[in-house]
Amino acid sequence: MPMPNTQFDHIVVFVADLNQAITDFTDLGFQVTPGGSHGITENALVIFPNQTYIELLALRPSWYRPLIKLAIKLNIPQRQASLKTNIYSRLTGWICGETGPVDWCVRTSDLNASLALWESQEFEILHSEIFFRERNDGQIARWKLGGSRQADLPFLLEDLTPIDTRVPLTGATGHANGAKDLIGVQFGVSDKIVAGDRLGKSLLAKAQQTDKAECEVRLSNMVVSYGDIESVDSRVGLAIAYSGGHIQQLDTSKTQGIAITLIPTT
Repeated sequence: MPMPNTQFDHIVVFVADLNQAITDFTDLGFQVTPGGSHGITENALVIFPNQTYIELLALRPSWYRPLIKLAIKLNIPQRQASLKTNIYSRLTGWICGETGPVDWCVRTSDLNASLALWESQEFEILHSEIFFRERNDGQIARWKLGGSRQADLPFLLEDLTPIDTRVPLTGATGHANGAKDLIGVQFGVSDKIVAGDRLGKSLLAKAQQTDKAECEVRLSNMVVSYGDIESVDSRVGLAIAYSGGHIQQLDTSKTQGIAITLIPTT
């Protein structure tokens, strides 16, 4: 069973204060685009020309926000999530732990076929659900999410509206620091060989394992790799092509702990 077309889509970063996170990324030279709200959360996006992005996600300011935090402290949503068999089981974890990078997403042309393939490989599947987000200009983006309980695998997304509605490129990629495409992401894991092998199998024909086959997979638009958590600089590292002349390591106190490297284009 061939895997439908897949591409890296985005990394999810949970932040305590969305306005402060926007300020920090702006200070680093990124253009930050307001995303909108969905449910109890709101987000902003750092979008790159290859239609990948960093999602900054926060709880919406509201009268019930202290109640949500109390429920999390009492482990109530975590217990409820463990009983769910759909993708909400995974998404709930985003807002229940520490701030910083919490998950990552691969875009697929056929979510149902992708999940069927994963199920045939004996991954524990989390069933899909439809989501929407109202942008600040009133447009509605809709998509489906599904995935697995395997934390080192991405969750999967299929757009139901044009991708430009969810990830607008027009006027959104003029980064003052010269950032262009997101070209690589590395995750720190306890066993990079097992994680890399699992990723290669799960993305199958539409991903190509590189010469570092056990820990690195090339998607159509970038490279995803795994490193030993004890030896990498951060749980998540991003490599971004940019127009500058030398490699830059950005201040992790402003990137929510992500190790972001700007790499000159050749």
